Amino acid sequence: MKIKRRPAFFLAAALMTGILSSYLLIKMELIDILKIFIFIEIVYLFFYIFFILNSSKNSIYIWLLILFLILGSVLYSFQEYKYRSNYSCINSADEGLNKVLAEIKFDIGDLESDQICLKPVRINGKKTKYGKIILNSKMIKRFNDGDLVSLELKLNKPTPALNPGAFSYLKYLKKQEIYLQGWDPHNISLLRQKKTFRNLIINIKKIFIKKINCLFSKDKAAFIKAILLGERKYLSYKQESLLRNAGASHLLAISGLHMGILIFTFSFILFKLCSERRNALYLLSILTFIYIIMVGAAISIIRAALLALLFLWSDEFNREGDFLNIISLTLIVNLIIDPSALFSVSLQLSYILVLALFYLTPLFNQFLPVFFAVSVSAQLSSLAVVAYYFNEYSFIALITNLWAIPLITILLPLIFFILIFSFISLNLLKVPVLLVSLGLKILFAGLELMTSIQGKALIIAQPKVIIVIFYYLLLFSLPYVYQKRYINLKARQYRIWRLIVPVLLIIVIISFFINPTSGNLEINYLAVGQGDGILIQFPDGKNMLLDTGPPGSEGRNIEYSIISYLNYLGIRSLDYLMISHFDADHAGGLSHLLQRKNVKSIMIPPYLQKTDLHYQLAAEIDKDSKVNFLTAGMSFKIADCYFKILNPAPDNISEDRNENSIVFLLKYKKRNFLFTGDLSKDGEAKIIKKYNLPEIDILKVGHHGSKSSSGKIMLSQLKPKLAIISVGRNNFGHPAREVINRFNKLKIKYLRTDQQGMIKIISDGQNIKLNTFK
Repeated sequence: MKIKRRPAFFLAAALMTGILSSYLLIKMELIDILKIFIFIEIVYLFFYIFFILNSSKNSIYIWLLILFLILGSVLYSFQEYKYRSNYSCINSADEGLNKVLAEIKFDIGDLESDQICLKPVRINGKKTKYGKIILNSKMIKRFNDGDLVSLELKLNKPTPALNPGAFSYLKYLKKQEIYLQGWDPHNISLLRQKKTFRNLIINIKKIFIKKINCLFSKDKAAFIKAILLGERKYLSYKQESLLRNAGASHLLAISGLHMGILIFTFSFILFKLCSERRNALYLLSILTFIYIIMVGAAISIIRAALLALLFLWSDEFNREGDFLNIISLTLIVNLIIDPSALFSVSLQLSYILVLALFYLTPLFNQFLPVFFAVSVSAQLSSLAVVAYYFNEYSFIALITNLWAIPLITILLPLIFFILIFSFISLNLLKVPVLLVSLGLKILFAGLELMTSIQGKALIIAQPKVIIVIFYYLLLFSLPYVYQKRYINLKARQYRIWRLIVPVLLIIVIISFFINPTSGNLEINYLAVGQGDGILIQFPDGKNMLLDTGPPGSEGRNIEYSIISYLNYLGIRSLDYLMISHFDADHAGGLSHLLQRKNVKSIMIPPYLQKTDLHYQLAAEIDKDSKVNFLTAGMSFKIADCYFKILNPAPDNISEDRNENSIVFLLKYKKRNFLFTGDLSKDGEAKIIKKYNLPEIDILKVGHHGSKSSSGKIMLSQLKPKLAIISVGRNNFGHPAREVINRFNKLKIKYLRTDQQGMIKIISDGQNIKLNTFK
């Protein structure tokens, strides 16, 4: 491959190298070395221009390669500089009320939500140049994009990931140059109105949204707005889960599929309507540009639109469209717009998929029908990326895509035509609307069938980056080692590689589903917000979840904290689930957990009166799961770990659920761990009086550090070496100041999950190691 044949490919590689080098140096906090690196690059570029540049044809390409290497370094470094700069809005915010002067910036791809961005000009009188503020406010939503407002509001940094495998809202917003969250806006004043081209597109999109809401039922309108306009506000969690579990989440992302369908459908029409092909292409390019802005200008949209348009325009310049060159050009555009996108799953998955469809499909098509070959290529190419970022793989997607993609290919142009003709007459659209509604009904019925056939998705522990890279090197070497050659040089060598490559690829795929055990006891105190969620991994590989934390909206809290961590570890089912007591902050995620994971044995305290959570347990429990009631005096053993139940007393079951908490001592060889639920100081004192307990190595602090727990009697007697407080943002004053003072007075070290994130204890029975996620 020569540089002059595919220059965009080499320029994209140079740009990525520059971005990656800056990313690594910044991550290692080698800022001074980064400055020297960029300085050397620039000096070398000028040196090359003035002293080395000659008449050679390759000189211009080498000069461009150096330029793009520098460009990548500078673009990514500047993005980081803006975040750390003294002019970043993150440095101007106070903990209390902030006076803000800012321009309103709508997210055109998300008009239906109440979320809005502010581009601050001044915060508390201090000039700011970089970063935006995100907040929810219907009051500000009534203004226009670009309007200048003054207001007062509270500000704080977005939440980072607190558990491995968890979603980081901080990183997600930072990539969009949103550095702060705003709360409770008031005293809002409009200082200046502004009319922009963006406002025109916003108004056009709002008209389309109203038309869709008028023509279709609520659930169908929500799906149509998501796949056509990128609006996902009213898409239900049930719909999202169904699409994810059936392996059809890509239908929601406006990407190559959508853009390909729309561009080539309308190019066909415009070529028929316009007398000259070039005029049709001009009109198509303008409409595509407007549509890209309207749906939010995501990476996959820009890539797909540019790819399609460049292929269409290549004929006008009498140039054959080289796929690798054109796809590289779209990558260059995307990375110049947003250099940090190189590290996003959307860019990686988007480009890997399109490369696989181009290079792998012809190979598989030699053995499989074309539609099946496309589906196999897509699934193999997405496997490692999906495993790394999402830890789930819906294998039924192989079948789902065979019928879902053709169905969407028919429905999407029909929906678009319905919207266009709705400006003429709604009466003429009854039959087409009925057909689309029927098509969507078939789509979701089919997705439900696929989900029921598959059951739960495959869980894959997060592979190492080097394994992911090795996987793709093997995968994309398949077309090379299997391609047909007219002169088959070194035939024996190629026959060997035709055996080695697929065998290695299969071994790597199998490794995704193997989870070796450490042979140690590992206790993971997860950050679940204001609640408890503790994963205990035993030396023999068995596991126990103690409490499920609060549920959050539609189960999102447990999904983003506990479920995501279980998936990150590759845990497909739970051997044991223990619920300390049935308060929402300890058992609120129970229903959602049982829907997502198989549980072999469930342990709960006895009760005098059932709660809603008890009924949820009865409704969701699997027929093969066993339920056991634990009371004081019981003991059992799991993999050399001895459990002694200390509470509740079997003859004194309390109406107070906190007093009814399961309290137990976990003993592993010479190490002792105590778990106290939400038991009060009085309950703790009774246990100390009744049982001759040893000194404790690790104490799970009762009731999130409430002043009603962690009494002096227990702490003085047991002398824990470390206390762990499971706590989140709350209005109860947890952990209480007097409890913290008690720890300090007794010289008990303590850690908090809201500050340290997940806290991991690893023990071989003799020694204890401590890791914190932050």
